[in-house]
Parts: sequence; structure tokens; C-alpha cells
Amino acid sequence: MTHRPDTTDHAPTATALDAAASTDYASRDAQTDDRRTTTAAPGDLVSPGETPELSVVVIAKNEADRIRKCLQSVFRAADGLGPFEVVLVDSASTDRTVDIAREYPVTILRIPEEHTVSCGAGRYVGDAVGRGDRVLHVDGDMELTDDWLRAAMEYLDTHAVAGVEGCLNETRHPEVREVDKIGGVMLFERDALEAVGGFAPYLRSYEDVDVGYRLTAAGYRLVRLPDVSAVHPLGDPLQEPFRRWRAGYYHGVGQAIRYAARKPRVLAKLVARQRYKFALLAWTAVGVLSILSTVAVVGWVLASAFAFAIVAKQLGVRGAIQFLLTKSLATVGATRGLFDPAPPADTYPLSAVEVVQEGRLPAGYARSKLA
Repeated sequence: MTHRPDTTDHAPTATALDAAASTDYASRDAQTDDRRTTTAAPGDLVSPGETPELSVVVIAKNEADRIRKCLQSVFRAADGLGPFEVVLVDSASTDRTVDIAREYPVTILRIPEEHTVSCGAGRYVGDAVGRGDRVLHVDGDMELTDDWLRAAMEYLDTHAVAGVEGCLNETRHPEVREVDKIGGVMLFERDALEAVGGFAPYLRSYEDVDVGYRLTAAGYRLVRLPDVSAVHPLGDPLQEPFRRWRAGYYHGVGQAIRYAARKPRVLAKLVARQRYKFALLAWTAVGVLSILSTVAVVGWVLASAFAFAIVAKQLGVRGAIQFLLTKSLATVGATRGLFDPAPPADTYPLSAVEVVQEGRLPAGYARSKLA
């Protein structure tokens, strides 16, 4: 289904959403029968000669402990929604992720270690091979809920929106909300995604934020449904910033800002999103300059302690430490990323991607799309 972008200068307000549709969504028929099974029956998957309505792109790296539950949840959620296919893109896993995935009727593509392996690269490769008019992006450590995908597909059927997300782990609000980017589990209209160039494969992170901002800047609409779309494991709050640093997540923020240098509306949104990082960077600069005067140093330290106390009052001491640690690492990482420009998407070496298993694709189709 093709949805033309809104050509107005401003994003639609929340009141522009169909209030009646929101009410219908909240009260929709919950009797979805007993169609869910452990895995999808063979007839629920697309046949090699059939074009799917939905492509599910699962990205994974070293997810041997979770990939089975992820794939099973995908089959349960997609069962009964029309022909679908599953494309798993593995980013050079060193565990049994690929071996486990081969037990399922899915297409498996593997990005070699010597090339950029990131969420953006995985999504870009998966979209290059997927054939559905709609594409669902799922991380390999997520377990989809049974009913969110059906609700998301129905919402796209009845509303002029380009993409839909849900809430991870728990519902955060009771109503449908219009947003300017989506993440986590994301369902897109393929034509809209392709119209803005798709995911940027060289970004180390922030590929979802980047593509969301490009979509809304082009006039497309994105929404968040109130229901939980997936269960996603949460790491230790104090260890998570270090994990993200090692994975290059903060590096990708700076890359995304530079990538948007020629897209003023996207750039403005990205810069606004980093306000805490810019404030911390400015405050650090003030601290460095204050060493010229003992009084200034004392004042800066006292002001910093006061600011920390305010944050600790809101988040608790542990939360304040995590907040400061996260923003500090993110600021350094983003600054480094600014000096590491991401090349154009069309230069990504698709031909180097290994076709491990073709799943329900026609013979040779994956290789032809990656040539």
C-alpha cells in the first residue's frame, strides 16, 4: 500500500490523529481465536513462487541464548496475517546463532567481520533481500508478543502512516501517539522506507532515529501503539553505558549528526535530541577554563555538586551516577563520531554478504539481490 507523504511544513498534531480510530483500537475485538501455535505451520509461510505481504527482518549477533525464542515468537505473531517471509541477518556471530537459526525455514544472511557489522548494516542487508510490501524489523534478543503485530498491520491498513512501533516490556501510555521516530520493533511500509533511502548501513548506531527523522522530515507519519510489542532484556544500569561504549553506540550518534549535515530538518532534530550532551560539553569546557582561577575552580566544583544533588533528588544517587556516566560517555563518543563520516549507503559491499540459507526465497534470489 502506498501512502503519499504529507506536504505541509509542520508535522501533524496529536489531534490530527483520528480520535475515533484510537477509540476503536482501544476497544478492538480481543477474541483473536486460538490461531497461535509454537511455530507457524508451513502454509503460513510464503512459498518460493509467491510474493509475501510481509518481510520480517531479524538482526542478530551472538544471540544463541535468545534467537530460538525470538524466531518462535515471530512465527506465532505472523501466523494468520497473510503470506510472510523471515530474513535473519547475522553480524559475524561467533556462537551458535546461525546453527540454531538453520533449524527454521528462514533466509539466513551473514555479514563478514571485516565489513561494517552494526544494526544499521543488518537492517540494510535484510531490506535488500526482503520482498514484502511491508517490513518488520526485530532484534534477535527480543520476543514478540502474540497480538501486537496484528494490531500494527490493521493500523497500517486503515491509516495513512508509514511506520508503527509499540512499547517494549511495558505499556507507557494508554493512547495512540504520533511520534517523529520509531525504534525497537518497527513495522514500515516498504515504499516509504525506500523513498527516503532506507537505513544507513555505516552508522554504528542511531540508524532507527536517523531513518525516522528522515521519514517525518519528508512528510510521512509515524505512530506508537500503546500495547507491548516485545519483551526485551534489560542490562545492569551501571554496566549498560560501558556495553554501549564498546558496541560503538555513542560513536554512532556523532556519525548520524554528520550524516544529516545536508538535511537541515533532520539535523535540527538530531542536534535538539543531544541537548544534554551539548550542555555537559559546554559545562566541561567551563570547568577547564576555570583552572585559571582558584575561586573559579571552587565555584565550578560547588555548582557541579549542586547540580548532581538536584539530579540525585529526582533519580536517586545510583540513578544520578548512571545518568552522569551515560551522558559523559555519550558526549565523548558522539564527539569522536563527528570525525568518522559514514559513507553513502549504496557503497556498502552487499556482494560480500554470505547466503547461508535461502529459506522460502526462489533459488538464487538472495544472491542476485546482493550482487
